[in-house]
Amino acid sequence: MKYTIISLCLFLCISCKQKYAIPKEVVEQAIKEVVEGETLAYMAKDYEKWASYWDHGTDVLRLDVSNEGFSQTRGWTKSGGHLETFFIEHPEPITSTFVNSNYLIFHDVNLAWVAFDQTWTTSAGENSVAKATITLIKNEDSWKMKSYTAIQYEASATEINTLSRE
Repeated sequence: MKYTIISLCLFLCISCKQKYAIPKEVVEQAIKEVVEGETLAYMAKDYEKWASYWDHGTDVLRLDVSNEGFSQTRGWTKSGGHLETFFIEHPEPITSTFVNSNYLIFHDVNLAWVAFDQTWTTSAGENSVAKATITLIKNEDSWKMKSYTAIQYEASATEINTLSRE
């Protein structure tokens, strides 16, 4: 009888500590909400909200490539910290609209990687397109962005051969 009670208590302790798997669709929706929420906060120039989507470590990485050039920053202080000043100096919200599409999401319990297309439309009807990738980490039950890469390209270029060199 003593062993039965001990076994039952042990079983209950172990089963209560198990974490239940969250359905894939729920995790992917949460990741998409972080990706889109971060962009919306950026557009609104809401620094506190925008910063809440990011990890604030020294290994945060941001990479942007466009016709204007190439920019890479590492560490929250350089990447996110400087943006607060930019928002203060340029408080006007961004009035363009965006649509994210073609999501590709890989995730585990505490790490996620997402790739997607982001199409922007200005109030004048001009379009720009970017390929973006984001790495996220789970921090206290919420996803935080760890790295971000955006590469703008011509909307008419549907396929580019990067394997050939001249």
